[in-house]
Amino acid sequence: MMKLDDIALALGLPGKIGGHGSEVEGMVERGEIEAVRAYCEADCLNLFVLYVRWALLSGRTDQKGHNASLTSLLTLLERERRARKHFGEFLDGWRMTKRPAPMLVSMRSTERRLNGSGAETAIPPLA
Repeated sequence: MMKLDDIALALGLPGKIGGHGSEVEGMVERGEIEAVRAYCEADCLNLFVLYVRWALLSGRTDQKGHNASLTSLLTLLERERRARKHFGEFLDGWRMTKRPAPMLVSMRSTERRLNGSGAETAIPPLA
């Protein structure tokens, strides 16, 4: 059985940030609630991106919906990166990946930089 971290890393997402599930109990005992929050939120970020890609590939959304979801996420991560360090870590890790990741899908053939699967090969920087 593959774990969320394995799938995220295989698809070019940052995966675990701020620890491992086996460390959460100790973090709670030490009162490191913000560290637990960051760890859980990073898991949710990986899961959300994977879900959005799955929704596109399974026909539950179209390219426009896929891109709108990820653009919204990218905007949030950039806007909140100073207040939530793990958001910046996630965004930077995603942008620097060397693997194919769930990224914006080009809707205009003249603007495509495709890797063969229909996905762009890099996350575009936010304007």
